[in-house]
Amino acid sequence: MTELTVYAQILAFLQAQEVPFTIHEHDESRTFNDAKEALPFPLERLLKTVAFRLKTAGWILVALRGQDRIDYKRLARVLGVKRNEIVQLSPDEVKSVLHVESGSVGPVPTVPNIQVLFDSHVSRTETVFTGVGRPDRTLEIKLDDLVRVAQGRMASVVQEPPTSENPHTG
Repeated sequence: MTELTVYAQILAFLQAQEVPFTIHEHDESRTFNDAKEALPFPLERLLKTVAFRLKTAGWILVALRGQDRIDYKRLARVLGVKRNEIVQLSPDEVKSVLHVESGSVGPVPTVPNIQVLFDSHVSRTETVFTGVGRPDRTLEIKLDDLVRVAQGRMASVVQEPPTSENPHTG
């Protein structure tokens, strides 16, 4: 399977779900910093997707705002596992398991036995911009539609920013 096949699979899936969405074509962008520099999308509505495997079995996709970082202890609590059971996929594993390059992962499952989580800090009132299996394409879709069709769930899984009372938070 290739990136083009995964991209086509995601498009076909979204069309079959009859949800409104837009695909934006652009130069390749693989990181939040790439997107920040080159893409016209509002930064607070850009989602990145991080892929994990559970040592016990199964895959996890976590969609979060591009500037946020995952809190692994929170993620483990949400998944009901110990922290050491969660392993982030390497770029080679992303390619072999999800059939896309790192930086092209989106929160639409394309393989069996995969859970999708969306961080609860993401605004549910507007559209979001996220990966869709190709580094030169971005999916624009309402978050609620995306959560529904991905059969995902919302959870608080990111590090809280440090506060003046507790500068070591995060």
